Amino acid sequence: MSSRKTYDPEEILGRKEQEVELVSLGAQLAGKRVLITGAAGTIGSALSRAVAASAPESLVAYDHDEYGLYTLRGTLDELQPNLQRRVVLGDVRDKARLDQVFKIEKPEIVFHVAALKHVGMVEENPAEGAATNVLGTRNTSDVARKYGAQAMVLISTDKAVRPHNMMGATKKIAEELCRARDMDSQSPTRHIIVRFGNVFGSSGSVVPLFAHQIERLLPVTITHPEVERYFMTEREAVSLVLEALQIGLEDEGSRGSIFFHDMGPGVRIADLARRMITSQGLRPNVDIPIVITKLRAGEKISEALLAPGETAEATRSKQVALARGKIDRNQVTLTLNGLDAACRLSDEIAVRRMLSNYIHSDAKAPEQIRAKVPAKDAARALDGRKS
Repeated sequence: MSSRKTYDPEEILGRKEQEVELVSLGAQLAGKRVLITGAAGTIGSALSRAVAASAPESLVAYDHDEYGLYTLRGTLDELQPNLQRRVVLGDVRDKARLDQVFKIEKPEIVFHVAALKHVGMVEENPAEGAATNVLGTRNTSDVARKYGAQAMVLISTDKAVRPHNMMGATKKIAEELCRARDMDSQSPTRHIIVRFGNVFGSSGSVVPLFAHQIERLLPVTITHPEVERYFMTEREAVSLVLEALQIGLEDEGSRGSIFFHDMGPGVRIADLARRMITSQGLRPNVDIPIVITKLRAGEKISEALLAPGETAEATRSKQVALARGKIDRNQVTLTLNGLDAACRLSDEIAVRRMLSNYIHSDAKAPEQIRAKVPAKDAARALDGRKS
């Protein structure tokens, strides 16, 4: 087997990485107090590095992952030894801890990355998923508003569109909570939502799984031959977050909307597996078999960028569009209150029932509307962007 262990995203995804201007986008953070939740994860750490390079007044990296924070601290000290930074052990579910940190640090910009993101894990542990992804988002928003943050940026996912699983439902509720709060013109804190696809190489995702299997000459397992996903690189993901922040703060008309990125066409996971195998000088189904298993609970064949009832709108950016749609604020409030009570009791049945209401809320929409029109509208919005 080849000694090569790395994978070129452009080669594996079959497209060029979008041109990004991280330096110019990061300039908006110069002299700002910044806090990142989930800072030790793949996206959180990439964002932390980008923020650190932007000469902020201070950076607070907040996460419950002790070793991840330890590693991040070493990286930041090596890259930016003069940075005023603090690594804080804490969970977004612990509002008292958040309040303590925000009271001391008074961050102006908050990037809320912390989340449970693995579909299968949240499917089996919905109360934990709701406690982190929904109530943790509410906690972070509450303290951001209490201490006068200029903006809180929520990292969401395309799995919140027509959610088929518990994780997607939790992120949809988190989106709607932040959208409702962003529509409050009296609030001192903007809530800016960005919707991600899969980030190439992120921890626990399909790319490191396939890499592990290929390195050991094990069969590469995919759940269905037609499954496809949107992918973005780390740089594209960080660029989307920073560009969404910039546009959101400068455009009051973007209140209550969701930012998403031009990630190119969806990538079939089977094609991705073949490219990863061949990039290592091996032959698919000769040197390494590709084995079809079955779809996991809550797994979809394909994702969409827009939900039923959402419309896409161009921005001044080449790669970023806005999704707009209606939300039921009363339903959001009732769901939050119900999840709060159920999670306190670890009532998995009640949590699953409440999240299922979101999973099945789009069930009456025709499949061609749910799956095909959103992607077309999204592409049109990006092609017809504002000058």
